[in-house]
Amino acid sequence: MLHRVATMASGGFDSLPHCGAVVAVLAIAGLTHKEGYKDIGIVTVVIPVIATLSTIAIYSI
Repeated sequence: MLHRVATMASGGFDSLPHCGAVVAVLAIAGLTHKEGYKDIGIVTVVIPVIATLSTIAIYSI
């Protein structure tokens, strides 16, 4: 269980603006960082945080 929670929690590390995956996705989509980074932030930060907190809450009961 600890491994699953740690894996979900570490997903936010790939959300930095200079990450190669972020740069590649924005280049392929033809977007600038200003145009597309909000959506990337939601997918790589907000959703993993919600999933991690809900998993911790479920398994701590």
